[in-house]
Amino acid sequence: MTMPAVVLTADGRIALQDRPRPTLRPDQVLVEVDLCGICGSDLHASQLPQVYRGDCILGHESTGRIAAVGHDVADWAIGQRVAVNPNGNVDGTCVYCRSGRPNFCRQATLETALGLQADGALAPLMAAFSGHLRRIPDELGTLEAAWVEPTATALRAVDLAGELSGRTVLVTGGGPIGQLACRLAHLRSPARILLMEPAAQRAGFAKSSHAVSIAADANTSGLEVDVVLECSGNAAATSTALKLLAPGGILVVVGAGPDPGLDSATILLKEITVRGSYIYTDEFDRAIGLLAAREIAVADLTTVVSPLTDALTAFDALRAGRVMKALISPATQP
Repeated sequence: MTMPAVVLTADGRIALQDRPRPTLRPDQVLVEVDLCGICGSDLHASQLPQVYRGDCILGHESTGRIAAVGHDVADWAIGQRVAVNPNGNVDGTCVYCRSGRPNFCRQATLETALGLQADGALAPLMAAFSGHLRRIPDELGTLEAAWVEPTATALRAVDLAGELSGRTVLVTGGGPIGQLACRLAHLRSPARILLMEPAAQRAGFAKSSHAVSIAADANTSGLEVDVVLECSGNAAATSTALKLLAPGGILVVVGAGPDPGLDSATILLKEITVRGSYIYTDEFDRAIGLLAAREIAVADLTTVVSPLTDALTAFDALRAGRVMKALISPATQP
């Protein structure tokens, strides 16, 4: 039997195809996907061969219910609601797992990551290992559960920024990760949060994200910030951020682009600390708690929930900057 799925083809296209339904291995579970978000990196998957494998079903921001359980799996039951950690299939034995840095486990992030190297959630059904799954509490809604993965990504970046109380924080890039970064930073009592985002539609979310929108080309003379969370992957944004950082400031790089925009002279002369933020470790589980407790809101950031048949239209809308976030509901009929 086959099922519809959004696929990164072997030649680098994103296409809606009929694919075989996943075969359940004894050590896997089958997840019926309720919702799956389209990530900004999915839009550029063909340009990221380091992490995306061709001929693979996309989708790594998902939630669903267990539909079947392999006979070697003991801890999961049919019907349980889950959030899916796409990088959760850690081997537990590598030097990174043993040192508490599972985000560098090769098996988890470069070999079996769901939606990147293994078939993901932009399809009605997805096979997963137990390590990929996290139970979600009843108070966590289905829509919010689809936001756990990007929330975890933003949470790690905010953690790496260090102490924020009383400080001025600049977030560059007002997409979903940037908005989440603002909202998570707000929980840590900064003096103020600034958001730099050129697209008016996205910049318009600044107030609800507890931030003040500033323009990259505005007169920023005299403005200094203590921390920058760079969520755009844009070289010009990074360059501007370095100019605005006070001596001794911290730059956390969350977005990635072909040109980093990192000026070594500025980093040296200001003694800027640059930290990369790569996916997450325990932040995934902490994100579930934050969303379940409604400490941050995400429903207002969700622009559209579309059936799988409209997924390619949602990809186009995201590329054009017409929407903030698109979620796909594979079970919904058009």
